[in-house]
Amino acid sequence: METPSQMADLLQLAGITLDATASSREEAVSICGSLLVDLGAVSQEYADAMWEREQVFPSELGDGFAIPHGTDESRQHVMFDQLVFVRFTEPVSWVNEDISVCVGIASQGDGHVEILGNLADLLMEEESAHTLRTSSDPEVIRDLILKGA
Repeated sequence: METPSQMADLLQLAGITLDATASSREEAVSICGSLLVDLGAVSQEYADAMWEREQVFPSELGDGFAIPHGTDESRQHVMFDQLVFVRFTEPVSWVNEDISVCVGIASQGDGHVEILGNLADLLMEEESAHTLRTSSDPEVIRDLILKGA
């Protein structure tokens, strides 16, 4: 069970980008990986594994959201669990749809399974999904995601 302070640390304001641009799915995943590296949550090996996994199992969730994360083997390169939130100014062509928001996930254990479930629930709530797509306030986005977590 994570303590409230650990939950609060799961998504930092520094890990939220609201005006990213990417010309490809690979670049979009790379932006998420680089943010996780910059925050000190993962090494570059994990960021690279995010693209490896993406090519095998696309991370589209539906409704313009994707959740790139690394392979099971790459978890050894995660220093601490962390999310990053990247919204694109123009949708990025994925496999089956265009993606507007990526939530990059780094998790040492199976914590990502719970995170994914909570995120999927959040996106099913139309008002929450709309807020994630449109809010210009990183704190609103962070609080909404962490409330779901």
